[in-house]
Amino acid sequence: MRRWKKLSEKRRRRNEQSEFVDAPLIDELPLAMECTVKSFEDGILVGEIVNVSADESVVTDGVVDIKKLKPISFDPFGNAYFGVGEKVGNAFKDGAVLK
Repeated sequence: MRRWKKLSEKRRRRNEQSEFVDAPLIDELPLAMECTVKSFEDGILVGEIVNVSADESVVTDGVVDIKKLKPISFDPFGNAYFGVGEKVGNAFKDGAVLK
């Protein structure tokens, strides 16, 4: 179950303890996805998102807007960070033509 909080209504203090997992929440980050570990076997980690908090600055029509969020991704092979680019397809639809 995912619960959304509007951070502008109740600003979190820097490094406030999460109510859902044993980890801190960092106020400067506009999005927090709090997860629990379901399993970790042979180097494969499976988690469950138990809470999502998003600042209104990255939300459009009640949904996190990836263009406003501007996430980055770590490339462990090149030891670099990359910004997420433009939309390239539709999940659960475009892949159906490959069946």
